[in-house]
Amino acid sequence: MEATQLHAEPRTVTGKKVKLLRQKDIVPGIIYGRQMDNVVVQFDKRELTTALGRVGTSATMQVEVSGSSEPYLVIFRDIQHDVILRDVVHVDLQVLSLTETVRVPVNIVLVGVAPAVEAEAGIVVQVLQEVEIEALPMDLIPQIEVDISGLTEIGNSINVGDLETPEGVTILSNPDVTIVQVTYEAIEEVEEEEVEEDLLGEPLEEGEEGAEETEEAES
Repeated sequence: MEATQLHAEPRTVTGKKVKLLRQKDIVPGIIYGRQMDNVVVQFDKRELTTALGRVGTSATMQVEVSGSSEPYLVIFRDIQHDVILRDVVHVDLQVLSLTETVRVPVNIVLVGVAPAVEAEAGIVVQVLQEVEIEALPMDLIPQIEVDISGLTEIGNSINVGDLETPEGVTILSNPDVTIVQVTYEAIEEVEEEEVEEDLLGEPLEEGEEGAEETEEAES
């Protein structure tokens, strides 16, 4: 697939001073790879967030750094977020070789509607959120779509081994692991009288209350 383009500027600010960059909506990062020196860079926060939303952590991206003769073909390897706001505060990007395969996690996205949900009041439970794949950089994919329209009965499921991927993409995860399954929806109905009994105890028989009061008065 065609790589997403992203622009970066060389970064001179390092250490604790990078917080000054973040205050200006600039995100620090580093580009690294085999047989090359690390390149410290900075990104426009909005452009970086848009690119990250498009490629995720499993598709390639071309980063053009001002002053460099050629763009870097990279993949996101580490993304740090603010613990409160969840904004991206730092990224690590790995330079890839076009001739070497790479292993990455890929998100699983459910598509379609399971007939068992409407016909049998079942619910779809996604057990696995991602799988690991291996491919050449230009064959990497941002996600794997799983069609659940074939789940017609309660108990139906789809495993990793059922996944279909484009040519050149190999799934490394255990093929026997369940991705999604249809189960009964757990509905607990409690009668109002049962709730009252749990809260108030056994109801008194007629005359019992007066008898208790009499005994207390005599004592």
